[in-house]
Amino acid sequence: MAFPEGDSGWGVPLWARFAGSNRGLEERSPVKAWIRPEGAASPKPPEGAPADCPLPYDWETRRYAALDVETTGLDSRRDHVVELAVLPFHFDEEGALVEEEGFCSFINPAVSIPESSIAIHGITDLDVSAAPFFGEIVGKLTSILAGRVIVAHNAPFDEGFIKAEFSRARALSPLEEIADSLVLARMAFPGLHSYALGKAAFLLGIDSGSSHRAFDDARTCMLLFSRSARILAGACT
Repeated sequence: MAFPEGDSGWGVPLWARFAGSNRGLEERSPVKAWIRPEGAASPKPPEGAPADCPLPYDWETRRYAALDVETTGLDSRRDHVVELAVLPFHFDEEGALVEEEGFCSFINPAVSIPESSIAIHGITDLDVSAAPFFGEIVGKLTSILAGRVIVAHNAPFDEGFIKAEFSRARALSPLEEIADSLVLARMAFPGLHSYALGKAAFLLGIDSGSSHRAFDDARTCMLLFSRSARILAGACT
């Protein structure tokens, strides 16, 4: 949402900054903040709560998995995953973020990694030469991801690659419900100079570790999601 010159939006109520602004948000991003499978039961909003809250009202009781992939390129139809990280997490009865045991691995893409991609993530053919092929880890990934809300930054990118790799492995993708920390951060923190994962984390005082490495990016995504969700949930009650 655009603000008048000199107005960051912090002088107005939080909900007023994004209520009724879905059209503008969609112009900046083609995805929704939270996607639930068709037919999935949705908790009834508390009496008097805004009807267009971006979070389901049971969000604090859900199980999550932050997901990040590094790839040979940008097109999931022809490019492949070279590193993958999944970080399961949930919130305890007092609302504290609980990080669970994660999974991170190089993936052998069975193709050479272009220099342009190596320049971004630093992963070389040598790094992945002894790594498992994606088809060898689909069982483990399914056991970790099944039944969880997948959290990713610019979720269509990671989702597209995971679904493409599962399809190539002739396996059913476990991705169903997905929350996009990019869209949620835009709604929770309007006016940030950048919503790129590392830059947004820096601006919000979140330690992002090594940018463009899967595990650190997944953890940063988890922390950004948690921070954004708490702010948005406060405006939804």
